[in-house]
Amino acid sequence: MSAEIKGIDPNGLKIGPIWLVAGVTRLHASALMLVSFLTIALLTMVGHSNAYILNEHLGVPNSEQGGVVGQMTFYSEIIIILLVGPLGVLSDRIGRRTIFATGFMFLALGYALYPTATSVGQLTLYRLIFAVGAACISGMLATVLSDYPQERSRGKLVAASFFLNGLGMVIIVGIFSRLPGWFQDAGYTPIEAGQAALWSIAVACVFACLIAAKGLQPGTPVAREDAGPMLAKLVAGVRLARNPRLALAYGAAMISRGDMSVISTFFSLWLTQVGRSRGMETSEAFALGIKFFIVVQVTALLWPAVISPIIDRIDRALALAIGMGFAVIGYLSVGLNPDPLGPWMYLAAVLMGIGEMSGILTAQALVGQEAPAKGRGAVIGTFSFFGALGILTTVLIGGYLFDHWRPSAPFIYMGGVNCLLLIWATITYLVAPRAPQVVVSAPS
Repeated sequence: MSAEIKGIDPNGLKIGPIWLVAGVTRLHASALMLVSFLTIALLTMVGHSNAYILNEHLGVPNSEQGGVVGQMTFYSEIIIILLVGPLGVLSDRIGRRTIFATGFMFLALGYALYPTATSVGQLTLYRLIFAVGAACISGMLATVLSDYPQERSRGKLVAASFFLNGLGMVIIVGIFSRLPGWFQDAGYTPIEAGQAALWSIAVACVFACLIAAKGLQPGTPVAREDAGPMLAKLVAGVRLARNPRLALAYGAAMISRGDMSVISTFFSLWLTQVGRSRGMETSEAFALGIKFFIVVQVTALLWPAVISPIIDRIDRALALAIGMGFAVIGYLSVGLNPDPLGPWMYLAAVLMGIGEMSGILTAQALVGQEAPAKGRGAVIGTFSFFGALGILTTVLIGGYLFDHWRPSAPFIYMGGVNCLLLIWATITYLVAPRAPQVVVSAPS
């Protein structure tokens, strides 16, 4: 009876502090945690591999690399945007794990083909194959995280998954960065080393596919909510932006997702170029660039423990302004660093990790507070749409600036747009204040 009073279904399984809905077993939950550990790392490594493939396999001039990776990321993001909605509907009919497992197989195929490309056109085609898998996986991870927990444990399960996302990225990307060098030490040529490294990741994707196919819960949820036409929900979400704080949240989604895309698209590419210009082998420069990326991600993994209590105790618009302040410092400290491979880059990477996570968390907190109970789905969907729009614009502008101004220009650009968002958030806080309120929100 006490469980029922607290809103807990006693028929569900309890693992640690997390209550799962009835029918979800320990095997299902364990499989979800393992794919959470693997998913983000397997999704992001294709972006990091560009630095090695463009330099060693295709010999693309430095002056063209920014535009190439920017356009590939743009096209792949279009594929993801177009497929996520239909795949969500399909998963309601044939099951989550089928879509999840299929996504990992597309990733495996993409990684297997990627190092065999002999032209930028082929590389782009293989990246689009990869994007189909990314659409399957990114959508299903969020959906399964919504399916498994009871309501009072939703935040805890999302937090556990989010932690494993970051931990997996740090560990797996760290190992991947060393694979080309290890294979070269074993006698492989640089091109063979790149192929072997990416084929190793393809094998990891097959392993993840087996976990999803055999470990996740079969079938579909008993109760399903009709999401409705995507365009109608987007229009409804935009109309709700008459609330200036909700409009601010949409702007924050655009810029915070742009922040993430700049790091995953251009950071290791830039540092690899710097290393090669100083006489390093591509594998050595690539590994050094990834080392700084890992510093960024470790910082981002730990920073929520510092910033989250602040976010929950002050006005969310003010929290966003503070978060953007950190982001401005972080991105400019990287973009304006005179020695990108020197010891000061470690501090700059830490500051950028703080800025990245501050932007993500404060944007999520603001939309979680401002989304009304009626129309919440439309608001979250519109928030995600503006996030995708932020990625599209950032990779195109960043790629152009990378080639035509300086390789660190994307980070200077993001420092500038974060500064504009800081000003916007400050004005909103002063003009449209709201009493502090503790709200637990989950990433969309």
